[in-house]
Amino acid sequence: MIPSLLLVINLIFTLFLIEELIDATDPNYGSLALWTPVIAVISLIYIKKFVVKKNTVFIRILQVLNWFFILFPILILLWGMFIMMNY
Repeated sequence: MIPSLLLVINLIFTLFLIEELIDATDPNYGSLALWTPVIAVISLIYIKKFVVKKNTVFIRILQVLNWFFILFPILILLWGMFIMMNY
């Protein structure tokens, strides 16, 4: 239940980031996506500590998505910094 809730929250924050990447006009909610890695780490730790059946397909998919939610905003931030340095 809790990992599913954290997945939905991460999806919403990632959608804010994607919307910001597509159209950077006001209002800007892309900064909310910086919470995505934090929530994904919390979900990773929660699944590792408290989930009993760790070999189910759903749990494995959640773990892969958590790693995606950790890496995607960080890579986008680094990519933006790289573009600004070369501008």
